[in-house]
Amino acid sequence: MKNRWLFAALSAAICVQASATLAACATADEPGVAPPEDRNTPVPAPPATDGGQGAGDAAACTEDCEYYPDECTEDALCMASLFDPDPSIGLDLRTGIHALVGRSPNDAWLAGAAGTVARFDGTSWKRLETDTQHSLYGLWLLEGAEVAFDDPTRLHTRGLDAGADADVSAGGWSRFAPATVPAQWRNMRIETTWAHPGSRTLFVGARSSTPSGTAAGGLWRLRYSPADDTFALDVATLNQCDVLPCREVYGLHGLSAEEVWAVGPRGAAFRVTDAESATPVLTSFNTLTLYALRGVWAAAPNDVWAVGSTGTVRRYRGDARFWEVYEDFPSTQHLSAIAGSSPSDIWVAGDEGTVFHYDGTAWERVKVAGLGGRRPRFERIWVPSPGKVWIAGQGALVSLGGKP
Repeated sequence: MKNRWLFAALSAAICVQASATLAACATADEPGVAPPEDRNTPVPAPPATDGGQGAGDAAACTEDCEYYPDECTEDALCMASLFDPDPSIGLDLRTGIHALVGRSPNDAWLAGAAGTVARFDGTSWKRLETDTQHSLYGLWLLEGAEVAFDDPTRLHTRGLDAGADADVSAGGWSRFAPATVPAQWRNMRIETTWAHPGSRTLFVGARSSTPSGTAAGGLWRLRYSPADDTFALDVATLNQCDVLPCREVYGLHGLSAEEVWAVGPRGAAFRVTDAESATPVLTSFNTLTLYALRGVWAAAPNDVWAVGSTGTVRRYRGDARFWEVYEDFPSTQHLSAIAGSSPSDIWVAGDEGTVFHYDGTAWERVKVAGLGGRRPRFERIWVPSPGKVWIAGQGALVSLGGKP
């Protein structure tokens, strides 16, 4: 944490100014981060000349080739059969996966572009028809039911009673009554969601879709009431977002439904305690960076990791104000996701098909097999148990050794 006081002063000079300046800081493009994809755009049919690989395919490997083998091996991450160059067999390789969560090693779910939903039963992934072309960014596994959505006013559910007149897709999904949303939700768009297992509250990380930003904050709560089968959205950090840290949220994780960690633009990081109560408490921290933080994972109350642009890695270990600068990460790729099963089993992924594993002592780059010339951006990680991992992104879903 050397030079942290100097950096703190610099950060204050840059972003702690008048409220107009704060809004600009909160919504400005982050250094080196690709712009978000168009929302709710159906995946086009692949051109006949590229074998279904898509326009993002690269030529033959010219560097880092040892990390992108053609054949699957025990020590490599390998493509799941859910994706296939022939879209008549599997998902189109340009389909982005925006959510990846699970109840157990035998019950995992993903959601993504053009209404994509798929379930893993412990043996294989199977796509389930949803009868929507909206891209799905929120995914919530309730007890005995699933909820997917691109906006809380457009909920798609499986296992809940959507009414006698509801149309049911071949995959068992129905359009559900829209959630009740406050006026502040207007012009917001979902970046990520997270719920503690068994909770009836889904935390929603969002950002404004307008250049002027929003004063409402980027952390929201979608609540389910089984008594009357309704959903309602509220702002978890309203009246506490007059400063930068909670204006937009890119990554979420927690150890319980009452303690949630969030990260966002310009190195923003904050913790919310009493998170399900009527008066949640927000505590912001200085991460000693102005790069965007995209992913966060809590191993313990005083051991929390965050990753972001240009290989930025930060670690919180109980300091009242600061996160530690982690200088030993061996890459400058933009990082989007982090998850693990313990402090000695942590996975990080990001741009160009980049994946690293941490064993508690050192980071090791992991090979990704079967990509051909493609180098997808990985955005979601789910670790069901030690030695097991699923990583998903733009046209890719991989697991270690190709095993469930």
